Amino acid sequence: MQSVNYNINQRLESALIQLRQQKHKAGFPFMITDIAMLPENQAFMEYQDGRVEVVEFTKNYEDYFVLRVLDIKESIDFRAKYKLN
Repeated sequence: MQSVNYNINQRLESALIQLRQQKHKAGFPFMITDIAMLPENQAFMEYQDGRVEVVEFTKNYEDYFVLRVLDIKESIDFRAKYKLN
């Protein structure tokens, strides 16, 4: 029987990069939630122009508003953390 070496983490990273590219190409932000860094009702929104915002969703999750915009260094660190470079 032939064994197959399969790296699930590499496949997930590749899928995330592809989804990010598709969202940006369509003109939409790429959203990342991180419960270790943000409360449950907040997320990061990364835009094609490089801007990254921390947003908070309304109670019913139908809309959101911007809490703050990450500065350049924070945006670079954000992309490095999630391997989005």
